[in-house]
Amino acid sequence: MKKICFIVSSPLTVTSFLKGPINELSKSFHVFLIANFNSSDSGLLSDLPLKGVYNFKIVRKISFVKDINCLLKLTYFFYKNKFDAIHSVSPKAGLLSTLAGFVSFIPVRIHTFTGQVWHTKKGITKILLKNIDRLIVACATKILVDGRSQLSFLKKNQIIRNKGLVLGNGSISGVEIKRFSPSKSVRVNSRKKLKISNDEWVFMFLGRLNKDKGVIDLIKSFNLIDKIKYNCCLYLVGNDEDNIEKIFGPISPKVYFLPHKKKPEKIIQISDMFCMPSYREGFGVSVIEASALEKPIICSDTYGLEDTVINGKTGLKFPVGNILKLKNLLEYSLDNKIKMKKMGEEGRKYVKRNFDEKYLIKAWKEFYLSI
Repeated sequence: MKKICFIVSSPLTVTSFLKGPINELSKSFHVFLIANFNSSDSGLLSDLPLKGVYNFKIVRKISFVKDINCLLKLTYFFYKNKFDAIHSVSPKAGLLSTLAGFVSFIPVRIHTFTGQVWHTKKGITKILLKNIDRLIVACATKILVDGRSQLSFLKKNQIIRNKGLVLGNGSISGVEIKRFSPSKSVRVNSRKKLKISNDEWVFMFLGRLNKDKGVIDLIKSFNLIDKIKYNCCLYLVGNDEDNIEKIFGPISPKVYFLPHKKKPEKIIQISDMFCMPSYREGFGVSVIEASALEKPIICSDTYGLEDTVINGKTGLKFPVGNILKLKNLLEYSLDNKIKMKKMGEEGRKYVKRNFDEKYLIKAWKEFYLSI
């Protein structure tokens, strides 16, 4: 069997997006994995049919000494093991592995773009990060992009010219429709545990809590809502990367913070409206997961979310960074709950037609067999 090695910065990338593809590809190939593991990741991937799992210090932030050291080790590792293909997901993993693969003569070097950090940057930093993406493209033999609007964005910014392919209708591996299925009992029990009353309208964000995700804008918009007129609350679920809870929590009544959940299909069900006010987004997997659970969406009009929401049918869109417009949409949903329910139902139909996991996994296998 031919050998494929996946390279990611964090093993959470595998648990969130790559389990389905790895399970399917392992039927036809020997699959290996490289990631930056820490002590809390023990046993995290024990259920996957991997032929080998290796720990390399692929750090997220730029670190010249650590990155050069990792690049040299990867180059030697690739040369020694002679993989038939390497496949990276995440920017730093992409930079280091495509360079190492190019130098060590790996015949097939694949990278998947899942978003562009440089989109919200300025000056020298933006120029540097854009050129890193161009270098990844130059060293790779195949480029995958997890959304059509993102592919257009990359071409517009001259990151990609001839290369670039979207599997299926987008997303990395789609949504497991059966797992992300609405359940009245899950909703009732979960809301009961959190002491949420039956008539309280719950807005929710799920993802990394930082400025680029628009979380601060969401809190500010929610704080403008008349809480006497509207019985509502906001739940922010995810890892707080910018200490947002310490800054805004004390001055934001009815705003609640929850840590990252391993089972989004359960926590999302407490909500009535899912919000993604991001400044940059490669695709927005949590959006289609929420839609699969029949949650109407409020999201920004950033390029990556173009594929995930049909404005006016499965959700509502507002201009990136416009706090007042976002506040107006939050209030509109509160005033039009029947319409919102209909949007949620249409959202699940949209996801089943376009992002069902079984279609994406089939596309993964066909892609690999073709090369």
